[in-house]
Order: sequence, then C-alpha cells, then structure tokens
Amino acid sequence: MEADLKESDSNLLNLTKQLDNANAAQKVTAEALETTNKEKRRLLEEAKSRDEEISIMRKDLELSENGRKEAEAGKRKVEAKLANAEADFVANFHNTEAYTNFSDYFARVGQQVVLTELRNDHPDFDVKSLEARFPPRDVEGEEDS
Repeated sequence: MEADLKESDSNLLNLTKQLDNANAAQKVTAEALETTNKEKRRLLEEAKSRDEEISIMRKDLELSENGRKEAEAGKRKVEAKLANAEADFVANFHNTEAYTNFSDYFARVGQQVVLTELRNDHPDFDVKSLEARFPPRDVEGEEDS
C-alpha cells in the first residue's frame, strides 16, 4: 500500500507540476494577448488617423484641381483681353497723343526707359538735368509733324 501511496504522491506531484506549467503558460499567453491587443488598438488608431489624413489630402487635391482649372480659365480670359487690347492699340496707334512719327515716338520711349532705369538703379544720381533735356512729349509741347 505504501508503494501505491508513493505512486499516488508522485502522480499528484506530477499533476501539480503540470498544473503549475499550465498556469504559467496561461499567464504568458494572457500577457501576450494583452500586448497584442494594445498593439492592435494602437495600429487601428494610427490607421484611422492616416485615413483621415488621406481624406483631407483628397479634398485638398480636389480643391487645387478646381483652383488650377479656374486659374487656367482666368488665364485664357486675360490672354484674350490682352490680345484684344494689343490689336486695338495697334489699330489705333496713329491716334495716340504721344505719336508724331514712328522714329520720334520710339526715341522718346527709349529716352524715358533709360531715365527710369537710371532712377531705379542709381537713386543717388541726379537725373533732373537729363529729364529737362529729354522731357516726355506731352511735357515738351512739341507740335505734330
């Protein structure tokens, strides 16, 4: 009977060890599951945040596409107005007050451009004497030839 008791104790000790091992394994598994769930929640939050960013970027892209289309339409309108204005200026150039003849007109334009450039590039330089020698046509009071 004593042998049966020793065997029974041995079996009990074995079962206790197995139970302890199972408890330890369950504890490790529970900790791993908790860590995994935390990581899963973090990744879900990150995915949600990225999804919101993507949604905002899509809206921004759509707005910029609309803005680009509007800008292109505006550019075409301005170019058309500019073409009309240029054509009108060329058609009515001979009627402009500053025009006496072709060479005089461009000489005066060139003089005024040079004086403006001097004023802008060399603010310390006194251009008044040059302006007195080469006034714009309407100041000069020339008569049409």
